Amino acid sequence: MRSSINRLFAAALAVVFVLASHHAAADAKVRKGDRAAELSGVKDRRGKRVQVRSYRGSWLVITFGASWCKPCSKELPALEKLAKKKSGKKLKFLAVNIDKDLGKGKKFAKRMKLSKMRAAFDPAGNSVDTYDPPTMPTTYIIGPRGIVRHMHKGYRSGDDKKLWNKLEKLMSK
Repeated sequence: MRSSINRLFAAALAVVFVLASHHAAADAKVRKGDRAAELSGVKDRRGKRVQVRSYRGSWLVITFGASWCKPCSKELPALEKLAKKKSGKKLKFLAVNIDKDLGKGKKFAKRMKLSKMRAAFDPAGNSVDTYDPPTMPTTYIIGPRGIVRHMHKGYRSGDDKKLWNKLEKLMSK
């Protein structure tokens, strides 16, 4: 009887722990007005750790996507084109690939011909757990002080122009 009660108690504690963990993850969503969270475990093509804080002082456009995401394969070339025209010391672009298979993510970035956008990879999904983007792709504009100033869900043709217009307005303030 006592061992049954102990097992029942242990099972109840496990359920409480799972629910508490899930609740904490749900609260970790990064939205407009929030301080941009750090990208835990995200590395670039060379294996160098990517840190949001290293972009302080510049505007940062981060997009989350994956090789299996059809809109992502349309968004990345459009953002790359924008990055080639507009990026500089005060504006940076970062594409975070969330494919679980790092090889697939790297092949996807290569196929997208990202040269001006920094390609980064998160096969463990840590950044997705932290940012909790509502769809793929989701793009965040982060201001020079590290605050999320805008979030855009999904991608349709022309969204890159809307994103640039939003960036211009934000950067002029």
